[in-house]
Amino acid sequence: MNAICSTVLDAIGDTPMVSLAAFGKDTLPHLYAKLECTNPGGSMKDRAAKGMIEWAEREHNLTSGARIVVCTSGNMGVGMAMVCAVKGYQLMCLVDAKINPATENCLRVLGAEVIKVYQRDETGGYHLTRLSKLDSVLAEYPDAIYLDQYDSPAAVMSHSTSTGPEIYNAFQGQVRAIVMVAGTGGSSMGIARFFKEHSPQTDIWLVDEAGSLALPGNGGASPRHLNGMGTSIAPANYGPADFHTFIDHVVYVNAEDSIRAAIELARCEGILVGGSGGAAVQVMRDVAAAHYGADDNLVALLPDHGSRYTETQFDPDWLAARGINVPEIFNVEDES
Repeated sequence: MNAICSTVLDAIGDTPMVSLAAFGKDTLPHLYAKLECTNPGGSMKDRAAKGMIEWAEREHNLTSGARIVVCTSGNMGVGMAMVCAVKGYQLMCLVDAKINPATENCLRVLGAEVIKVYQRDETGGYHLTRLSKLDSVLAEYPDAIYLDQYDSPAAVMSHSTSTGPEIYNAFQGQVRAIVMVAGTGGSSMGIARFFKEHSPQTDIWLVDEAGSLALPGNGGASPRHLNGMGTSIAPANYGPADFHTFIDHVVYVNAEDSIRAAIELARCEGILVGGSGGAAVQVMRDVAAAHYGADDNLVALLPDHGSRYTETQFDPDWLAARGINVPEIFNVEDES
């Protein structure tokens, strides 16, 4: 990265790779984390947001003031809002009741117009409700450009040309396994495609929350609690026809274990990430012990920063309301 960036967009990418020696102290393989939370917008979605808007500029000849519409649960919206602020585009974000208050406020501060839906769809999620609202928005603004992160070769390419090579180069290609969370498929398929071409011996593990419909062979829809992973539909980015060409293993997790792992990571490594990052490091540690040896390098992709979840995944009342039992993480003495 250049010492001086012409805009904040030049600061996207080249995120740190950090050893998790304390978190992985009882495992033989070497555990590492790719800190995508250090992107300027706070998540790995910055990469895809930049790539998708640059694609739209080429395909639609965007000019200043152009209106862009996205459906998002949070992080993609922040990335898009950041890019649009720099480039002078208007952004409309269709979000739902699951969005974190901190993330919603970030969108507004960055200048995005936020349209929020509250009704769950038949899967128990909100995505189909957002798509229904999208139809009315595009009818009202026929000149708007809809960027679909669930079906975006540009999003996949943004990771196959940046994140994948960054991981590969950090270890001179000696990466035994990569653990990523499932979502829209941009990051996981982009990185997987790069490694299957350049290092086919690298195992690709994908982690999803139980109840998500993102991946082929899922167990059906049920309520989910982790932002930053899982979906209510099967994203086209995963391409069912060639999914198993690129993805070697799939693991399903629950919110409780993932949040516990995120707290443990924060306390032993000083790295604060969301529950999706907790899911990634927990699965990485589990598979390291079960499947890999002392000389193996394993990498977990940590999607976003945990500061956005202080009012949700890391809040005792929020957890209790959802029956998520993580009592040992809060050591608070009330002296009043």
